[in-house]
Amino acid sequence: MSEKITLLIEKFEFEAIIGLLEKERKIPQKVEIWAKIEIKYKKKSLVDYVTICNVIKDSLQSKNFFTLEESLLYISKKLAKISPQIHRVYLKILKPSILENRLVGAQIDKIF
Repeated sequence: MSEKITLLIEKFEFEAIIGLLEKERKIPQKVEIWAKIEIKYKKKSLVDYVTICNVIKDSLQSKNFFTLEESLLYISKKLAKISPQIHRVYLKILKPSILENRLVGAQIDKIF
């Protein structure tokens, strides 16, 4: 029997090139990631936090997405491929330095 467990990743910060503007295409900017990964927990089969974080970071830093929306779709699908235990991915990407005194971003809630 399996239980549903939600893995949490909060305030995961690093720099990446993401955006449409010329400045955003040349200079990496800080992004902040928040994730909830719902899994079907089985005692002998674990989903690794480090792997999840690496997939998110590597995807954002290597793909140079034009929009947050396309990055969210790509990353959520890639996370689902890590393990058949992953049932749902909630992912939020914020760009804290794009506008003064505001946090802007996008999020996805995808069920597999």
